[in-house]
Amino acid sequence: MSRVPPVIGAVSRLRRFAWIWAGILIGDLATAGLFLAIQRWIESLNEPMKPLLSVPNFLLVPAFGGLVASWFWRKLKLNPLDYLLHSFSMTVIGIGGAAVFLGEGIVCLVIVTPGLYVILLAGILLGRLLFMPRDNGLRLVMLPLLAFVAHAEAQLRSDQQEAVTDEILIHASPAKVWPHVLAFPRIQEPPDYWIFRLGLPCPMETTNGGNRVGADRQCIFSDGVVIQEQISEFIPQERLTFEVSEQPTHPESYGHVTLHRGQFDLRDNHDGTTTLIGTSWYTLHVRPLWYFNLWTEDMTRQVHLRVMRHIQRLAESSP
Repeated sequence: MSRVPPVIGAVSRLRRFAWIWAGILIGDLATAGLFLAIQRWIESLNEPMKPLLSVPNFLLVPAFGGLVASWFWRKLKLNPLDYLLHSFSMTVIGIGGAAVFLGEGIVCLVIVTPGLYVILLAGILLGRLLFMPRDNGLRLVMLPLLAFVAHAEAQLRSDQQEAVTDEILIHASPAKVWPHVLAFPRIQEPPDYWIFRLGLPCPMETTNGGNRVGADRQCIFSDGVVIQEQISEFIPQERLTFEVSEQPTHPESYGHVTLHRGQFDLRDNHDGTTTLIGTSWYTLHVRPLWYFNLWTEDMTRQVHLRVMRHIQRLAESSP
């Protein structure tokens, strides 16, 4: 019975280790290189051409990195746990690189990390099928399927306006609620939403330039973020609608979304209480829309609730 000499076994393990990390690092570099190349190409296009020549979204770019990594691992006998762990390593290193070299903020990185991990893993598993030592029919199916997905995703890139609505019951009449809808002093309570604590600007104060259509107002957030607004509908004690006249520029939260308008509706319940309803309209410019809208809806809802709970406290404590 022959035994593998210890030196040969050690060399074999070292080679395996080297191939694994070559896949991780080169896969991440391939992802970063493709992403930067695509970004530069898009920036070089004329504005009318950008929607027509749109490229696959950021979730398809990491899939390429996963394919590259799986090519390096094609001769290694990796088990499912290995793929999960190595995908995680690629994700952590990729996110760290984005933070260091691209200056991405923590909120953006938190948002993209789950999607990045899943699509990297999907790319790796797809590569495992494509780079099997034996020829099989899957290769004939997978490659055209990838091309179709990339093309279809680009064609489906149409922006659409989204709306988020929340409501809260206030134990005060509309007459007491209305003045605090028009403007309210600085919120002293610390934010309790975890993404606010990570650095997402949270609403702090609202100013009012006049009780009429056309008047300017400001919604002031933390970190010096100010949303400039203009009143477009003014029905005392019933409805206040305002258009966003100037987009904020904070990169953590507003670089990839256009804010359109906001609205407060007051519903008199005729029992001494008021239902305050807040709605915001926006358009996302990042894809996949369904994924990023899950985050955007939640963040918008937390903005609503922080403001409306403050209005509730002010109205219920009014004499």
